[in-house]
Amino acid sequence: MPPYAGVPPVFEDRTRDACVMVPGIMGSVLQDAATGRTLWGADLAALTGALTGESLFAALQATEEERAADAGTARTAPVARIRAAGLLAKPWWLPVFEGLDPYTDLHKVLTGVVLAPEAVAPFPYDWRLAVSYNGALLARAARAHLTRWREQVAARSDWRAAGERVPRLVFVAHSMGGLVVRAALEQDPELAADTRAVITVGTPFLGSAKAVLALNLAHAQARPTWLQRRVQALAATLPGVHDLLPGYRCLDLGLDVERLTAGDVARFGGDRDLAERSLDERARHRENGFALPGHRAIVGDAQPTVQTFHEQQRAGLAVAEGRHYAFDIDDDRQLLRDPATGIPARRNTYGDGTVHTPSAAVGAQAPAYVYGHHGTLMCHDSVLRQIRGIALERPQGTHLGPGDTGLRPGLEVPHLGGTLGEPLTLTVTGLMTPVGVSLTVRSATTGRPGHPLTLRPDPDRTDHALTARFTADAPDLYRVTLDTGTHPPITQLVLVTPPDTSTR
Repeated sequence: MPPYAGVPPVFEDRTRDACVMVPGIMGSVLQDAATGRTLWGADLAALTGALTGESLFAALQATEEERAADAGTARTAPVARIRAAGLLAKPWWLPVFEGLDPYTDLHKVLTGVVLAPEAVAPFPYDWRLAVSYNGALLARAARAHLTRWREQVAARSDWRAAGERVPRLVFVAHSMGGLVVRAALEQDPELAADTRAVITVGTPFLGSAKAVLALNLAHAQARPTWLQRRVQALAATLPGVHDLLPGYRCLDLGLDVERLTAGDVARFGGDRDLAERSLDERARHRENGFALPGHRAIVGDAQPTVQTFHEQQRAGLAVAEGRHYAFDIDDDRQLLRDPATGIPARRNTYGDGTVHTPSAAVGAQAPAYVYGHHGTLMCHDSVLRQIRGIALERPQGTHLGPGDTGLRPGLEVPHLGGTLGEPLTLTVTGLMTPVGVSLTVRSATTGRPGHPLTLRPDPDRTDHALTARFTADAPDLYRVTLDTGTHPPITQLVLVTPPDTSTR
C-alpha cells in the first residue's frame, strides 16, 4: 500500500450512544392539557402571591384517576389532564424541597459529546404522579428515541469512522428521575439490555425524610401560612411525593427506631393509601433489589441534611421534627447499639441537603462525591465534568474537585424560606474560620448582584459553624453562594415572600 499522502482526518471525541435526560421532582414544566395554561415552572407569582398561587396549587392536586394511575394505566390510556411541556428552564423553589436549578447546562454538555444534537432527548414527565406510571412512559419514549437514533446513525456513512458498535442508551437522571429510570428498566428488560450506563445524581433510592416534612407542613405551623398550607394540601394528594417516603428506619423513638407505616404517614398529614402502596414498593426493593445497568452514582455530600425525625405533639397534631443523623445498620440489617447502654448508634451521614448520603449511593460500586446541594447539583461544574466523562466512557473518580484538604464545606439556608423584612440566618458548616471565605447573595431571577455577607462563629453551636444574616429588600428568589477558594462554589436557593397576612 503506498504511503498516505493526504491529511489524516481527526475525529472529535464523541459517543455513538443516545442520551436521555430525566429530571427530578419539580423539574418539568406542567401545563393544563385542555387550555395550555402553565401551572408549574413559569411564574414565581405562584409562590409569592397568595391569590395567584391558590388557584395554581388547587389545579395541581391529583384527582382520583391520577392517584390510581400506575404502570398499567400508562400502557393503555395515559392520564392526560396535565401534560409535561418541557424541562425546567428557570430556577424554581418549594418549601422543604427548596431550590431547583434548570437543566440547561446539562443539555449543553450532553449535546457536546454526541454525534448530533438529535441523540439527546429530554424526558419531561408529570412528577405529581406515581414513579411506576412515569417509568412505563419513559420505557416507551426511550425505546422510540433509541430506534430513531440507530436509524440515523446507520444512514450516515461519515459516522462509521467513530466505530461500528451499535448505539445504546445512556440515561442521565437527577433526583426522582433515577427512580423513574429504575422503574422503566425493571418493566422493560430488553431496554435494560440496550442501556450502557445510568448516571444518577442525588437519587433517593432509600427515600428522603424531607417527603415526611412536606406532608407535615400544615401541622408544623410554618410561615407564610397560605403557602405552607397549599403545599401540604397539594403534597397529600400526590403519588410522586409519597414515592419519596423513606423506606429505611427513620422514626426515632429514643430507645429504638422504626420504619414508617402507612398509619404514621397519615398521622403526619399524608395519604394512607398512597403511603401503603409506596412503602410496599420500598419493601420489595429492599428484599429484591434491581441492579441498574452500568450504574454510576454522583452523590452530594457534607451538607446539613435531615435524615430521620422525632415525633412531637402540638395542639393534638403530630409534628415531625427533623434530625441531622441516621442509625447505623450491620450487614444483617440489624440496628447497631451502644454496648454499654443499648441505645441505637446515631451517626451524621450528611448528604446533599435533601437526600442523605447512603440513600443516593445505593447500587453503585464506587459512588463519586461532590460538595453541593441537591437542587443545584446539575449546574455544578464538577458534576457536569463527571457526566461528560462517563458519557465518553472515561474512568470514574470517586472525589470530584480538588484533593482532600480536611475541610468539608456545607451551606444551610432556611428550608421554608423567609419573609420580607425579617432577617434570614445563613449557616456555613465544616470550616474552622471565615478567613478567605466568601458568602454572597444575589437575585436568581434578575441576576441583580448583592453584597458579600460577614460570617462570624456561632457561639450557640459546637460544630464550628459560621453564620451570617441577610435581609432581603424585595420578595424574590435568591441565590446564596459559598466560595471557600479551595473547593468549587456551593450554591443554594431561598425564596423570600411578602409579609404573611393569611388568616387561614
